Amino acid sequence: MDRMRIAVDARPLEERPTGVGRYLEGLLTAWLADRPGDGFVLLSPRPVFLPPSLEGRVAVAPSAKLPGTLWLQTAAGPAARRAGADAFFGCLGIVPLAGGPPSVATVHDVTPILFPEWHSWKNRLGFTPLIGGSVRAARRIAAVSDHSRRDLVARFPDAAAKTTVVHNGVDVSAAPVEGPPPNEGRPYVLSLGTLEPRKNVQRLVEAMESIWDRRPDFPELVLAGTEGWGLPGLGERLRSSRHAARIRPAGYLAGAERSRWMAGARVFAYPSLYEGFGLPPLEAMALGTPVVASSASSLPEVVGDAGLLPDPSDAAAIAAAIERAHDDEAFRRWAAAKGPARAATFTWASAARKMRVLFEEALS
Repeated sequence: MDRMRIAVDARPLEERPTGVGRYLEGLLTAWLADRPGDGFVLLSPRPVFLPPSLEGRVAVAPSAKLPGTLWLQTAAGPAARRAGADAFFGCLGIVPLAGGPPSVATVHDVTPILFPEWHSWKNRLGFTPLIGGSVRAARRIAAVSDHSRRDLVARFPDAAAKTTVVHNGVDVSAAPVEGPPPNEGRPYVLSLGTLEPRKNVQRLVEAMESIWDRRPDFPELVLAGTEGWGLPGLGERLRSSRHAARIRPAGYLAGAERSRWMAGARVFAYPSLYEGFGLPPLEAMALGTPVVASSASSLPEVVGDAGLLPDPSDAAAIAAAIERAHDDEAFRRWAAAKGPARAATFTWASAARKMRVLFEEALS
């Protein structure tokens, strides 16, 4: 098709977007740069916050104000048809099971099934009962990593024939904004992501405490990100740490400020227990910052040999990797060169082209 109009589940485009919101921003921006004749209409039962790169380039259509899962299964499909959409994009892995145009879904992970204890009941309710039906209803599915595709197909074999790996991208051209030195000029290890169980924050803190026990002058730990679900005791854990003065909660970092903190870090630490893809370490690699991620799930697929990949269940291994990333100048030179080169192989332009092919196939 020369032109297509796609309705998008735009719920992730929040005032403070996290992973899927930033995925939508990168993907749709690159798609419109390559195919300016295509159109997107954003649908959501709550306010949509457009990033600057999409302002004036997409439509936002009114939709019923309902709880998210109920909205998607009752109002989103008809709203897409009223908006004249050729197809529906379920960017959260779930699509309308009836009443909408042909659909394509992106599956980031299936952790609500694999690790339900990591998710609130609302997240589980919005995913687990509906993913099987969405696999059947969607004409094409994108998985953001080989690992996520394997997990999906292992549980839903019918997904195999219609699921393609479409890796996320990173904007390697974004330069950090100028400003005062992050962390008031003091060296720091940066961890960035929603503070939730899978991010392994408590074990990261344990690893850093073990380093500070031996090396009191080792850089501080900056924890950036919004509070998620499932870590009700984290604040007290940080305040009661024997090294509490060296742990700096930084809250949510957006846009160029996020890049500035990433670029200024001695080490970017992301020892996650599970990721469908893992955008933050890729962003840090693009800036040449040494990355300590983990050996779990998709992270080796993304980081490759450009970073260190300790066992995320072993605090001592995490500590050793962070110390090496800080101390080993040969590794730091390697990371400064290899990280941007590897990150440059993951582009939103490539992701957008592959996604458009999936929509063409869905509509053929």
